[in-house]
Amino acid sequence: MFASAGPLLGWRTARPAPRPSRRTLLIAVVVAGLGLSVPGANAVARNDPSILSAPGAAEDAAVQAEATQLRARYHADPAALLASAQATLAAGRNDATIAYFLKRGWADRLNAALERYGAMLGTADLSTEALADAGIQRYATQLHASLMTSGPTRLITISLQAQRLIAYDRGRVVVDTLVTTGRASLATDVGAMRITRKDSPWTMQSPWPKGSREWYPDTPVRMVLWFTENGEGLHDASWQPDATLGPGSQNGPFASHGCVHLPLAAVTTLFQWAPVGTPVVVVPGDGAPAVTQVAQRTVDAEGNPLTGVRGD
Repeated sequence: MFASAGPLLGWRTARPAPRPSRRTLLIAVVVAGLGLSVPGANAVARNDPSILSAPGAAEDAAVQAEATQLRARYHADPAALLASAQATLAAGRNDATIAYFLKRGWADRLNAALERYGAMLGTADLSTEALADAGIQRYATQLHASLMTSGPTRLITISLQAQRLIAYDRGRVVVDTLVTTGRASLATDVGAMRITRKDSPWTMQSPWPKGSREWYPDTPVRMVLWFTENGEGLHDASWQPDATLGPGSQNGPFASHGCVHLPLAAVTTLFQWAPVGTPVVVVPGDGAPAVTQVAQRTVDAEGNPLTGVRGD
């Protein structure tokens, strides 16, 4: 997936993990509070009533208590309170979309609670905004924690909006990198797919005839992890400077033909770490309600693309 091949360029290592955020610390607290241990976490969705049941008085009380603290903390800066809530709501919606694509039974309950508090945003009343933020923080945190503990043991997620790939191993981040996905006319498919095979080295060959607008010459890559049978894979792209990866790059000169470009260091880690069968979940990632993002799915229930052929 490239506009034009160029000379070999240097590669960078995957970005270092950021310092723990407020949301990360909240997730740790939720996981600890629920008594979830990562090795046995796949049973959470079946056995944890706090995930499967409707919100109760204890949860409402916890939200109210957090709202009181938020109101005191942000009384002089309500705009910051709103910005915090909106950012967390977007992240929660993106996680809910991943959960729906992975068919997690608890997604409905947590997403409904998230949207209930999200609907309260935008008022001029600080108390209401604080309550909304507290509820959003709680249920966005639970969504992410549940995804990390009751989701697949190994999971690769890709946000088209952020042009970002994150790979998790039992909730631990093993790769977090900027990427470049498919251009608008050959967009990377959306939905739950999986690694189908791995090749190293590999030569990308255009499925389009020479003279076609989408044709490209034979292009070698160091390694590729295929996640569909119509030509989409995760691979290095020596012709693309790492500095050009990231948000908006799917609309730029290095936009792919459907594959996902990664730095060599990142794809090397994935190639060694991800076995065939590892889920690859691609989401719009724009923070829209999960129902809106799920409606953009372009693969069937088995992860087979409903779109046409793709290429490098």
